Amino acid sequence: MVEEGTRSEKMEDMYRRASSCSGWIKLPSTHCAASFSYNFKMRVKEIDRTANVAWSPESKYPIYVATGTAAQQLDATFSTSSAIELYSLNLDEATLDMPVVASVTSDFRFHKIVWGKMKDSESGCIIGGSEKGTIHIYSADKMLAKSPDCLVAELTRHVGAVKALDLNPFQSNLLASGAGDSEIYIWDLLKTDNPMTPGQKSQPPEELACVAWNRQVQHILGSTFGSRSVVWDLRKNEPIIKISDSMSRIKAKLLAWHPEVATQLCLSSEDDHTPVIQVWDLRYATSPLKVLESHRKGVLSMAWCQRDPDLLLSCGKDSRILCWNPNSNVPNGEVVYELNTNNQWCFDIQWCPRNPSIMSSASFDGHVTLYSLMGGGHPIQPSNKVAESFGGAPIGTAPVQVPYEEEKVLPLQKPPKWIRKPVGASFSFGGKLVTFGLEKSPNPQQPPARVVRVSQVVTETDLVIRSNALEQALSGGQFAEFCAMKAANSGSDALQENIWNFMRVNFENEPRMKFLQLLGYDQNELARKVVEYTGTEVAASSSKGVDAQELAQKMSLLNTGSIMKADRLTASGQASPNVGSKTPETLDNLPDGSSAFDEIAGSQSGLSGAQTPLVIPTDNADGLMTQALLTGNFEAAVEMCLSEDKMAEAILLAIAGGPELLIRTQKKYFQKNKSTLGRLISSVVTHDWAHIVEYCDLDNWKEALAVVLTYALPEEFSALCDTLANRLESERDGELSLNASLCYVCSGNVEKLVQNWIKNTEDSTQPLALQDLVEKVMVLRKAVELSRGQAPAVSGGALADKLSQYAGLLAAQGSLSTALTYLSNASDVSSLSPLFK
Repeated sequence: MVEEGTRSEKMEDMYRRASSCSGWIKLPSTHCAASFSYNFKMRVKEIDRTANVAWSPESKYPIYVATGTAAQQLDATFSTSSAIELYSLNLDEATLDMPVVASVTSDFRFHKIVWGKMKDSESGCIIGGSEKGTIHIYSADKMLAKSPDCLVAELTRHVGAVKALDLNPFQSNLLASGAGDSEIYIWDLLKTDNPMTPGQKSQPPEELACVAWNRQVQHILGSTFGSRSVVWDLRKNEPIIKISDSMSRIKAKLLAWHPEVATQLCLSSEDDHTPVIQVWDLRYATSPLKVLESHRKGVLSMAWCQRDPDLLLSCGKDSRILCWNPNSNVPNGEVVYELNTNNQWCFDIQWCPRNPSIMSSASFDGHVTLYSLMGGGHPIQPSNKVAESFGGAPIGTAPVQVPYEEEKVLPLQKPPKWIRKPVGASFSFGGKLVTFGLEKSPNPQQPPARVVRVSQVVTETDLVIRSNALEQALSGGQFAEFCAMKAANSGSDALQENIWNFMRVNFENEPRMKFLQLLGYDQNELARKVVEYTGTEVAASSSKGVDAQELAQKMSLLNTGSIMKADRLTASGQASPNVGSKTPETLDNLPDGSSAFDEIAGSQSGLSGAQTPLVIPTDNADGLMTQALLTGNFEAAVEMCLSEDKMAEAILLAIAGGPELLIRTQKKYFQKNKSTLGRLISSVVTHDWAHIVEYCDLDNWKEALAVVLTYALPEEFSALCDTLANRLESERDGELSLNASLCYVCSGNVEKLVQNWIKNTEDSTQPLALQDLVEKVMVLRKAVELSRGQAPAVSGGALADKLSQYAGLLAAQGSLSTALTYLSNASDVSSLSPLFK
């Protein structure tokens, strides 16, 4: 009976000798004889099988993994059975296990399996190349349905073991297969009776290691033999190029085509002396473009990601899985990701077509492991598989296992293409649009170039055009012309036309007279109507309009000593309408009111003809008035006239009685005369323009404005206009609010004009509406600056807010210099903060 220790040593020795044979399980050195599963962050699922792997097609969901028992391999149980199995990939489950959803036993083991889509099949078919030279075709639909007749075809044309299979990416019914003696067949899976060959067999005859269809040109097929690689053209049925490196003389095992560039491919060597991957371009096939050197032993498997040409997986005898960027110009190749497989060789590695962040690796230690480049793996506990297969018996004299420290796996150095934005855009301040993307190269064999562009985006073309026109008018001083143009373009909007006409008048001579004309009070038209009504010819007006202060002074001090010492006057004053008065040229020599009557009497005495005798009444009221006159008591005479309702006589006598009596008489006259005209005359005589503005019927707002334009002093003019505008805005529920804008234009109150515009504009944030406002604001500010010597200050409020909004709009359209001019006007810094976010 063999002792326990001796038995363990013999078993270990048997494993070591078996590992030296090709295809047998590779065990590590004595101190790590057992196979352990370690906790990798990248590991997401695991299958305890020594098998070749095929992923379900990209169109298939959910994702499945097909495994075919690997030929010339033994697992820890020494099982000789073979099967095709389907596993479901469910990444939502927080376990490493994958449930078996279908299984079909097979009489043969497989060197290679592929899974392709078929035209009349939802799940496609699974094809396996066996060790006996047969090709087995299974229906995936029938396997998932647990049907017993899953094997739909068996192709037996090959002589040796079928180690190379590939489905055409353009016509999935075309299958390329390769075996010993340089055999290559092209099968039509819809009619498998008569396969074709790409041409004459390559000489000397060798075992075929790999076949691969070109990813861009459907009739190009690549193949690798022991000492050379051959590219075939199926249209010509002949090889078009043979690739061999005379310098390094590598033994190419695998071939992988570039996913996007039709003439580029990779060749890998499994020779431990030359563990390299060569990148070739068939247009320059004398030597490789670059050589990827990082593996320390031969490369056993290679896969080029179809979603990202910058990712190429490889695994080798150095127990490493490397992810390269084959398009990088880094010397000896750029490794963007590395994964250590714990001293176990991987002989098959593949990308998942539907989810390219998942990759699978099949290793000689009896595991099919699924990794995620994005991380998210699950921790697992180490287990001794070999010891478990022998009932827990110790193997050799291996020491007690030290707990394995979790290895830190560095993430990818660059994001994969499928999570990398192919195009993108970002807006920046100033209306700039930064875009990036791929641009097709003029040479179709070259990968697309990455391009970044910075462009100016103008979304409000009309706004920019009108803003430029406004700036041109402001800088050129063409204010009146600009206002006339805006008034002409107002169309049927009478209010807007009036506003711009009022704006225009501000830049002309005697604007208040022009305002009156715009309100409908034309002096020429008035004179024509008076002539028509009275039959008496009158002059229209003087060119300078009415001097309200002078006129009021004359009316209040008429025929008094003060007025007699005034400057040389004409009619009602130098600025008064000329109505044909017979007032003398000079009044300096008139001493008082009684002498005026003396002159009248003297002038009458010179008249020719007989005069009617003067009868002086002595009784009744007339007698009392006569007595008062005869005794010089003008005040009593005035009182008697007022009591007898002889208003004209009272005013005449009050003039003769002096200014104080005249003022008292005027007051009593206006108290008795309550008519509308009387109230108006009262306000004119007493200079009480505020009374008219504050108490007039709002239907007569134009007349009230006309009074202010005619008589108000410059220092009180703006306030009176604003008072009238406030009434228009606040009374009658604001039904006349729109007309208040004309009053604000007259007064030059820019802030109030903005507030009125906001109140009466439905959407005050629309760009063109805001442009309308800014045009009015800037033109009115210029008018105020010209008339008063300085522009009105912008001290926050609605005006600063709107100027800031306008500056933001201009900046967004790329008009930065123009926007800055408006920012300088908007002194409220807090309102500008949105522009700098």
